[in-house]
Amino acid sequence: MSPKLRQKAMQALASGPAENSAKFRSLEELLRGFLIVFVLVVLILVSALAVIMSAFEYRQLFNQYQELVQERDELQVEWGQLLLEQSAWAANNRVEQQSTSKLGMKVPEVDQIEVIRNERKQ
Repeated sequence: MSPKLRQKAMQALASGPAENSAKFRSLEELLRGFLIVFVLVVLILVSALAVIMSAFEYRQLFNQYQELVQERDELQVEWGQLLLEQSAWAANNRVEQQSTSKLGMKVPEVDQIEVIRNERKQ
């Protein structure tokens, strides 16, 4: 206890009961006000820390989102290149050229073509 506070307490005890209750009441009100201010300061600090954590988490999630968007764009480019490659490999003239050169196949004459039909009865 500080010397000033001790001196005030001693003076309060030395004075009459009516004066003592008024002084203690003002001391109680002073402590109550201090407690309210202290609680408000603690709440403000907690709120500030929550804002900081929220901003930090937002930045992390935004960076992750940017990385995923970049990866998606790269995959879309690769997909487009694969589609072009597929269309080049599956082109009719390339298939015909490969079948003629590697397998010795040729386009049949009209009289060599036979149409087969499935005429099942049920």
